[in-house]
Amino acid sequence: MPAITRRSALRLLCLTAAACALPASARRLPIAVPVLPAAFPQGLASGDPRPDGMVLWTRLAPAHWDRGVVVQVAEDPSFEALRLERELRVGAATDGCLKLRVDGLEPGRDWHYRFVVLDAKGRPQASPPGRSRTAPAPGADRDLRFAVMSCQDYTGRWYNSLLPLLEEPLDAVIHLGDFIYETTGDPGFQEAEGRRVAFDDAEGALPLGGGRFFAAGSLDNYRQLHREYRSDPALQALLARAPLIAIWDDHEFSDDAWQDVGTFHDGRQDEQDRERRRVAEQAWFEYMPVDAGGGFEGAAVPGAALHPDARIWREFRFGRRAALSLTDYRSHRPDHLVPEDAFPGSLAYDEPTLRALLPQIGETFEDWQPRLRPYIDPQAPELRRYRRPLARALRRAYAAEGLPREAVRQRVAALLAAPMDLGVANTVLARHDAATPFFFDAGPIPETPGLPRGLSWAGVGKSGLFDAIGSRYFVLAEGYGLLARLRGRELGSALGPEQADWLRGAARRHADADWRFIASSVSFTPMRLDLRQPELQAPPAWAHEVLLNVDQWDGLPVERDAWLEHFDARGAVLLSGDIHAAFAGQHRPRVAEFTVPAVSSTPLSTLLERNAGNDPETRAAGWRLAERLAELIRLGHPGLRHAQTRRNGVLVLEVGREAVLARFLEFDAALVRENLYAAPERWRLAVQETRLVLRRVDGQLRLDPA
Repeated sequence: MPAITRRSALRLLCLTAAACALPASARRLPIAVPVLPAAFPQGLASGDPRPDGMVLWTRLAPAHWDRGVVVQVAEDPSFEALRLERELRVGAATDGCLKLRVDGLEPGRDWHYRFVVLDAKGRPQASPPGRSRTAPAPGADRDLRFAVMSCQDYTGRWYNSLLPLLEEPLDAVIHLGDFIYETTGDPGFQEAEGRRVAFDDAEGALPLGGGRFFAAGSLDNYRQLHREYRSDPALQALLARAPLIAIWDDHEFSDDAWQDVGTFHDGRQDEQDRERRRVAEQAWFEYMPVDAGGGFEGAAVPGAALHPDARIWREFRFGRRAALSLTDYRSHRPDHLVPEDAFPGSLAYDEPTLRALLPQIGETFEDWQPRLRPYIDPQAPELRRYRRPLARALRRAYAAEGLPREAVRQRVAALLAAPMDLGVANTVLARHDAATPFFFDAGPIPETPGLPRGLSWAGVGKSGLFDAIGSRYFVLAEGYGLLARLRGRELGSALGPEQADWLRGAARRHADADWRFIASSVSFTPMRLDLRQPELQAPPAWAHEVLLNVDQWDGLPVERDAWLEHFDARGAVLLSGDIHAAFAGQHRPRVAEFTVPAVSSTPLSTLLERNAGNDPETRAAGWRLAERLAELIRLGHPGLRHAQTRRNGVLVLEVGREAVLARFLEFDAALVRENLYAAPERWRLAVQETRLVLRRVDGQLRLDPA
């Protein structure tokens, strides 16, 4: 191959295919080229299909960096009818990743592509071939088939869920996030055995769990995760067969992240890290065939927009049949409404503030008063005898959490200078008395008539000093609902103002589409669990209505409901992931949602069982909850038509003019630990298929079993 110059390597990022096949005399390479998979260890992929083209991607092994690589696009799998042949260069700037836009193609048809390098003896060697598909032309009346997926943890797991998709004629694969997981063996949800990632850049990784496992921290860490995940043969085969349309969720950066803030330490330390967020995004843009970010033509694009300026929200049209809007929930969303380090006895809102604010949301203090909690002023003269015991107990508690002595002193002083929930104060005093001789007992503070009442963090479900429980998970539904309504006006949109305006305009831009799909990395489906049911035998502290996970849209119910009302005006089908469970249901007359199960990550019920097992006092109740979880979620949301929380799987959507057929293809979770790639007779028998059909009836949507 002729030498490639720096100028040609950095030319315009879009390659245009001619309107007719290249003549034989114009070809640089022979039609038949031997395949050398080792030169392309992460395979190849296409993405972001448009009617006239798509993005193509591959990664070269380091031995081939800084040499010429040729991309070929053809009308046929034998590469005889060649439409594009262009030479490029790739190197360390993008970790060997090569990403390019191709346009000038005809709509609604298959295209074949490959990459070619020279081996050590100067002979051309090709990647395995890939197949992509351009979107139908505007106005084309053609049915579609999409795969929808999410949450593909690699640690100790295999992607058997992807195997049925290799037999589907797909127009696109829609990935809703958690393409990688940033941790390498978190015992809370990852396996101790099986395949795993050990970071080469150990110094750049974040030690967690006392150094028992790590999270990605450096650019090299994130790139290595993408390399390892993309080495999986089933994933490579799927991405070589159909174009990928992807967004990110939290694990591409950090679990339960908001903006550039992680949550590993639950408020014990400041986890804001803009550089970590930016290198996570850089690696994602390099390794994903998306029409955004860096990595184009193997060059690090100067000034490529990264956090807080990255933009992955975008939209696609597939003829008359479908419009697809993809959103970004993580980059601009606010902090979780309940701080992880909130002291349970502190007040979110005191009585005077509630008296002023409740009328603004159509409520009265008198209606809420019986449901609010009495609080005291620790500085009141009549409570002087309790201040020292409270201080002792609180200092011990915070010191046990590992806080430095001065931080403990400052935090306890601030708590004693502010109003405190009476019930929490008495719990602290009881712990003090249990740890001291009887003659130092403080006893409880009596509840006297006329104490003011407010909304404390305990009234929202917070019970620990630094804890996701009562903050991101298992919050009290009533108290949290009030908190969210009181804070709703000040939060702004979780999507950010620019994205929110864009999404509000999508219905107008695509009013002529038969179906409008909205992709969200997290689910709109409420998970409100009534734990007061006698058969659960829940301990008293649990016996409430709770919201299971407020890291998703349940955590921002005011905005969630506003979006559902907006979608209902013209109709929408929501596609979501993240929660490691499968749901299908209706939220409004013209709004339905399909939430996909995890490809391989631990299912939701199994996560509950695993974490309940860590506490002997609540183990049995936790297992009973996990056993009945799907039923409890259905009871809390009558619009659900399908709910399962124990299996892995994917979703296939067959989109017709009058109906959408949804096929959940699921596997028992235990099979994720086995490699069934070479055992088709086993995985075909193991697939559990659930079918539902979504139709329009009298101007509304109707979801039924198929």
